[in-house]
Amino acid sequence: MSLLHLSFLAVDVRQPAVLYAWEGTCVQIPCSYNVLSGIKKLDHFIWYHNPQYDDENKRFDGTVLFDMSNSSKNKRIQFLGQLSKGSCSLLIHRVQVSDSGELGLRIMTPSEKWMARVQLNVTESAPQPHIQLPPRLQELQEVTVTCFLNYSCPNYPVSLLWFLDGQKVPAQVENSFIETEKVLTESKFTFIPNWTHHGKKLSCQLWHTDEQRLSEKIVWLDVKHTPKITIEASPHLEVKEGGSVTLRCLVQSSNPDVEGSFLWFKDQKKIKNWDEILTLSNVNWQQAGNYHCEANNEMGRGRSEPVHLQVLYSPRLSRVLPADISVTENKTVQLMCVTAAYPPPTNYTWYQDEKLMLGETKQNLSFQEVNRQQSGQYTCLAENSEGWGNISERARLDVQYPPTGVTVTIRSQTLIREGDSVTLSCSYEQSNPTVSRYIWRPQFSQRVRYPSNVLTIQSIPWNAEPVTCWACNIDCSQAAPVNLDVQYAPRDVKIILATPKSDIRSGDQVQLRCDFSSSRPRNVRYSWTQNGKSFHEGRYLNWSSISPEDSALYSCSVTNSIGQTKSQEWDLKVQYAPRHLRVSIVPGDVVMEKTSVVLTCEADANPAIDLYTWFDWKGQKIDNYGQKLALRPVMTHQSGAYWCQGANKLGTGKSGPATLTVYYSPETIGKRTALGLGVCLALVLLVLLGFQFVRCWRKMREEQAFQERPRGQGSFFVRKKKIRRPHTTAAPQSLGYYNPALEERIDYATLQFPDRVLSPRYLETSPVSLQTEDQSVTYSVLQKPSGGDYENVMPQAPPEDEGLHYSELIHFGERARPPAQEGVEYVTLKH
Repeated sequence: MSLLHLSFLAVDVRQPAVLYAWEGTCVQIPCSYNVLSGIKKLDHFIWYHNPQYDDENKRFDGTVLFDMSNSSKNKRIQFLGQLSKGSCSLLIHRVQVSDSGELGLRIMTPSEKWMARVQLNVTESAPQPHIQLPPRLQELQEVTVTCFLNYSCPNYPVSLLWFLDGQKVPAQVENSFIETEKVLTESKFTFIPNWTHHGKKLSCQLWHTDEQRLSEKIVWLDVKHTPKITIEASPHLEVKEGGSVTLRCLVQSSNPDVEGSFLWFKDQKKIKNWDEILTLSNVNWQQAGNYHCEANNEMGRGRSEPVHLQVLYSPRLSRVLPADISVTENKTVQLMCVTAAYPPPTNYTWYQDEKLMLGETKQNLSFQEVNRQQSGQYTCLAENSEGWGNISERARLDVQYPPTGVTVTIRSQTLIREGDSVTLSCSYEQSNPTVSRYIWRPQFSQRVRYPSNVLTIQSIPWNAEPVTCWACNIDCSQAAPVNLDVQYAPRDVKIILATPKSDIRSGDQVQLRCDFSSSRPRNVRYSWTQNGKSFHEGRYLNWSSISPEDSALYSCSVTNSIGQTKSQEWDLKVQYAPRHLRVSIVPGDVVMEKTSVVLTCEADANPAIDLYTWFDWKGQKIDNYGQKLALRPVMTHQSGAYWCQGANKLGTGKSGPATLTVYYSPETIGKRTALGLGVCLALVLLVLLGFQFVRCWRKMREEQAFQERPRGQGSFFVRKKKIRRPHTTAAPQSLGYYNPALEERIDYATLQFPDRVLSPRYLETSPVSLQTEDQSVTYSVLQKPSGGDYENVMPQAPPEDEGLHYSELIHFGERARPPAQEGVEYVTLKH
């Protein structure tokens, strides 16, 4: 089946080139097309039978099988395609021979036209299928043969059946294909040929239904195989001793023919004979055996099945098996009389120590329960149809019995303690033969052999099993086990939490119990230690209300008369809510700004705190849930009190406040100082200018006021004190720094003089002596100016603290002073 693949301009059409059918069947034409260019729609689509091109009209004429534009239908024609999916398949029912010819597919668009052709061959009857065989068939090699027919139609199904030598055989693979690449039905049959298939008929039959065979294809199998041989005996395969026999090697089948000579073998050993016929004269009993022959061809060597040549002779070479046997008393024993004879002996005679054993005429002499009296030497005599043989050789039967009265004895009768050395001995009363070995089983899980009847256990374990021994000759006898009753200190001492059954919490009622697995003797006493120190006597350790301080490593000891055993330390962990919370600050609680500060919430809790909460001096929660609060970098506005809160599954604890003080760095102080100095210089200049202006203005006003002021008036000035508020860290709201501007400040009042101040005796020009005062203050001195004015002057003293300012008035009036007022300080007027 060839594939028609047309690609003209813009359309690619795929369909088989040739299709086959026969009258009455159907034909399905698989067809597909693919529009390669940008054509969106086909104008015309027609299937023709035997289309012919009309040059005059420039078109194709022929029998129209299907026209997409003509709604009329031919009942035999069925269009299976779907133009939207590129399918143009066509089905023709009940085809006739007249349908043979060329089928054409005409495809047209507004601008293009195409014609694709398919050859249809319809015959009157079904054609023969085709059988495909491998180029060489060889016996015992699996092959697959194929039968196919270039036809497939779903409306007329067919099947291919296999027959080998007239017997139907099942097909392993059956396929039908209706594709643009191929239209066929196939069947595959796999088998392993043997030499009997050579020359046999293999046929493939085409069937429409189970009762209608349409056609058949026959091939004859040529199976290559090695020669197949049989042996023919003359006169037969049984011959009396001294007679003769002829064996012939016959080839049943060989493909190809036998090459070379034949080979003969007796009991697998080659015989020096190369002919097809083997003749044996004056046969003796030793020539009895299995004979076979072999032959070669191109495929290899063929071998016949062996034949057994029987020579008839009286018994000979008789013997008793086993020839020498030793058995244990009460065991079953069987002796056999073995002889070479054909036919086999039918009668036997047995002798014990040359005495005839009456009633024993079988080949086997059996003793169900042999005893000591049946020991001795045995012989036999055999008889067949050819006569009596000779008496056999002697065989010895030795009946033995195991040791009796086996016992185990402990040599040391004192109390046995764990680790002691113990000696045991194994003895017996009778034995035949004498005891050759002893087997001891002390504490081991399997038998351990010791050649001596004495067993010494150097260090007896606490859990020693009962000890037993076996005394052995040809068999073994066991002694009754002996219990060693080992004394040992208590074993597997451990602490068990009796109550509660789960976690221990602060305030719970708790009981610990001291247990052990075994002790010998059982009388014991209990003691407890806490962190290695003696703590309590008794089996139980109780707390009515346990506290975290009871957490410790506990162990218990169990003591008997043999020794003391201590348990492993048991870590008693009491669970409690967080407590003793405190905040630690690293590197310290007073730090410089722009450094790294880590606050850690330290606490005592079991289980460990799983949730930490931080608060600042305002009581506001800080968005941090870890044990550590990192301030990187810390600034002065973060100064204040911090506290933390920790919680586990048992409760919550709260720490006290920890105050963090952050001071300015030298860099910040320098920047602020520079800014302050600049502002101060500007203010000083403004003050000096203002002061000069005010001074001039005051001078003018004082002169005018002095002339207008009435007599008897006085002047004074007052110094006010600002109380500095002390720095404190007690309140969480403290910022941790202070303002120097809050230092003490002095305010001055106006000084006026009475009229007599102007008297000559007060206006003397004597110099004023200034006393050096404390360096922490600055003094101002009021003196009479040369022009009749007063002014403040600074003494020639070292610089004082600007925090306090004092003034001293000289030549004040002589009249009595008014009472002092609280909160007002007055200066002294000196003469």
